[in-house]
Amino acid sequence: MKISIITVCYNSEATIERTLKSVLGQDYDNIEYIVVDGVSKDNTLKILSEYAPKFEGRGIEFKVISEPDKGMYDAMNKGVALASGDIIGILNSDDWYEDDALSAVAEATGTKKADIYMGAINIHNGNQLIVKHARNRKYKTSRDFNHPAMFVTKACYADVGGYEIGNVHDDYGWYLKAAKMGKDTVIIDRIITNYPTGGIGSKKSFKNTCNRIGTKYEIYKRNGYSRLYFLECVAQELAKYILLKG
Repeated sequence: MKISIITVCYNSEATIERTLKSVLGQDYDNIEYIVVDGVSKDNTLKILSEYAPKFEGRGIEFKVISEPDKGMYDAMNKGVALASGDIIGILNSDDWYEDDALSAVAEATGTKKADIYMGAINIHNGNQLIVKHARNRKYKTSRDFNHPAMFVTKACYADVGGYEIGNVHDDYGWYLKAAKMGKDTVIIDRIITNYPTGGIGSKKSFKNTCNRIGTKYEIYKRNGYSRLYFLECVAQELAKYILLKG
């Protein structure tokens, strides 16, 4: 099975090398790696060019496109459109995989057929390490959702369509849409991805927390969920604020 990995980046010279190394270090071979850059002004493109021969030496298909985009979800959509793998994962430019991540995904796809496969993540918050497990429950909540460890079949992306653009939670919005369409999710009971806090989705100010409550509730409304989900958004974002602040 061919696995496509997509990394979107912009001015990521401080972190992208760790991301690249984590793909190079996989114990799985049939990989296509696509990097979608938003015309970085730092050394990101230089680093990518230096790593191209390393991917070639590993037998990994390595593609880089660098052009203006409308944000990270627009860049993700470009990567998904280019991907030729049977299943597609998205690895942000400050995240990194466990060494056996892709072999764990391949094993899961061989065990049970589904549209979406999702594993656990390590959240690195300074000296604090939090394991966040994915779950697939009838009551949908982003507490069970791990986009950095989500792998979607090419056919599923074709059916559901791409990510909406404009809301920081549009990855979760895509997942809710897929669930509404009856797409199946299999949970991988393994840590797949490492996610450091501090990115666009984890700002810790109270003002940002209030904004995130509103933007997350908008995702639920867009997908036809009850107004009671506003309370879910308040509880989750306040808990996250307290936890990550500590």
